[in-house]
Amino acid sequence: MAKSRDPHVEGKVNRAHYSSKTELSARLFAVLDLTTEDRGLSLIPQLSRAVRRGDVLELICTDEEDAGPGSNVDRAAYIGFAEVSEAGLLLCGDAVSVREEEIGAITGFDETHLPNHLNVVIRSKRLVSGREMELPLDELITFSGICADPDRGIGF
Repeated sequence: MAKSRDPHVEGKVNRAHYSSKTELSARLFAVLDLTTEDRGLSLIPQLSRAVRRGDVLELICTDEEDAGPGSNVDRAAYIGFAEVSEAGLLLCGDAVSVREEEIGAITGFDETHLPNHLNVVIRSKRLVSGREMELPLDELITFSGICADPDRGIGF
């Protein structure tokens, strides 16, 4: 039996292939205060992850410019744990906001702790933890959506 090929691994998928998707939010239920220079996160090659209502995300900040799908991340600051409010799609490049202020953009995913939770790595200008951001419990974290644009000429 032939093994399925992954278009993400083969470099055939990019953000432009996603025509539209809903905004997604998650409720912060634990705030973290840890920064490390040698985390060794191994980001998966896939640009997106589908999540279900109730899934748990660990939000991790990095300021590494070259962080992206398939890369390794050492500089990490832990923001916190959040519960997904409804099913949706997280995509590299999605803006991540708190209180309508953008804190960065998704740069990749690490599956080290699955099925317990998914690590979502956010590239930011500053390496800052959730406590340093003064995030309160129950704060909503918002991941941007994409509006449909029929003139983009996209497809696999």
